Amino acid sequence: MNDVPATNGVILELHARAPELNRFRSWRIEIDRDLFGLLNARITYGRIGTTGRTRRWDFENDAAAARFLRAKLRRRASGTKRRGAVYRIVEVSATAAPFIHPLLPIDQLTT
Repeated sequence: MNDVPATNGVILELHARAPELNRFRSWRIEIDRDLFGLLNARITYGRIGTTGRTRRWDFENDAAAARFLRAKLRRRASGTKRRGAVYRIVEVSATAAPFIHPLLPIDQLTT
């Protein structure tokens, strides 16, 4: 049995707002398969309401994509220390739930 959760279909969007510091950050990750069967992770980030910047990574298996996703979510969870604002969940797919629960409490769901 494989104990790595499937990463295909992960969609997760987080927002961090600190009006007193003029910080309005958006961060979104989407993971799915391309036509060649590779897993693609696309992260779009920037100021809320703007197009933002998008970066892409490719992975051959779910384990590598899961490690990448967990590392990125750990970084977002430390946003309070670095940015002065807490990242809150705005959108989440069912596939992303096993990854976010240990790092970002489900009760932070804002919509």
